[in-house]
Amino acid sequence: MKKFFILVVVILAFFTIDHPLVKEPRERLLGDGIGLLSSTTKVDRFPVATMTRNKINKQLALSRSEEDYIDKTFTNDESVKLFELRYCRQGDLNLYFYSERLTTVCHIIKESLAQARVK
Repeated sequence: MKKFFILVVVILAFFTIDHPLVKEPRERLLGDGIGLLSSTTKVDRFPVATMTRNKINKQLALSRSEEDYIDKTFTNDESVKLFELRYCRQGDLNLYFYSERLTTVCHIIKESLAQARVK
């Protein structure tokens, strides 16, 4: 019983202490656990990013570097929104997409965001 009590205290300490030596491994462990659970249950944690990447890959003929850029840029829903704000609304220059291709990407992003809002 004493060993069980010590184990419970250690586990509670692990989840409540915010010291960097404890916090970083805890966050990494929880992130890995959540990633494992979402991959085994087939839950899509970032539906807008996934939908946007799939639509862009279908509608545009992408070079290898453009595919890598899309995969790195659209990792989560927030990154899709930031891309839309920066390149579609504010008109910043993008090294990979410009003119008609950027307009197409922006249109795809807007469609994906609108579909996510409807659901």
